[in-house]
Amino acid sequence: MKRKSEILKYLPDDDKLLFLSELLDAINISRKEGSFLSIDECLSAWEATAELNSVPGLHDKVWAKYHKLKSSGLIHE
Repeated sequence: MKRKSEILKYLPDDDKLLFLSELLDAINISRKEGSFLSIDECLSAWEATAELNSVPGLHDKVWAKYHKLKSSGLIHE
């Protein structure tokens, strides 16, 4: 992904609302703390999600692998 401003382009509608809500929370925290750290962390986390969605088929492959590892007992939640 080239720019963080492309995050919304690769999110489904439900995730867009969640992203914007989390970003607003991060902005409020940043204002209180006088630091951009919360905003940067929010954008970085969502950028990773958008990047995963930007490659056709990658999202499904990653989740299939995750579920396989979880069902084998290698991943515990």
